[in-house]
Amino acid sequence: MNGTETRRIPDFLKGEPLPAGYFEPVNPYVDAPTCNVNFGKLVAYAKAHGKTQWELTKEEVQMFVNQ
Repeated sequence: MNGTETRRIPDFLKGEPLPAGYFEPVNPYVDAPTCNVNFGKLVAYAKAHGKTQWELTKEEVQMFVNQ
């Protein structure tokens, strides 16, 4: 970040404790942690409902866990 951007937390994470290093830059030399969310389906759902991924609720995101 160059100081002009604001840090944004997705709506479904508001009020939740964020993992350590959440806002740290990505290290391309370290494997990313595993994720159990089907992002392809999540993005398609968001677009179909006129939302961005940032605007989804916890319940909506939960529909795409472990798919």
